[in-house]
Amino acid sequence: MSIKSLKELRTENGLTQVELAELFNVSVGTIINMEKDSTNIKDSLLTKYLKAFEVEYDAIFLGKKYEKIVCNDKKNETIFKIKKRLKQSA
Repeated sequence: MSIKSLKELRTENGLTQVELAELFNVSVGTIINMEKDSTNIKDSLLTKYLKAFEVEYDAIFLGKKYEKIVCNDKKNETIFKIKKRLKQSA
C-alpha cells in the first residue's frame, strides 16, 4: 500500500482544487490549507476524502505531525533489518 497526500489523491483523479471544493461543499481555501498541512483535518472532511477516492485511512498522508511518525517508523524498521542481517551473518 502506498501512502498518498491529499493533493496526490486530487491530482491523480484529474480534479482541480476548485472542483474538489465544490464536490466537498467547502471553500477552495480549505482545500488549499489541507493540501499544505492536513494535520488538523476535521473528521467530516477526512471522511469525504476516504469515500470519494475509495482509500483507507492508513493510505492517506496527514501532514507534518504524521511525517515524523512515518519517518521514525521507517528508520526503526531499517535499524531492525540491519541488526537482523548482522546477527545472521555473525
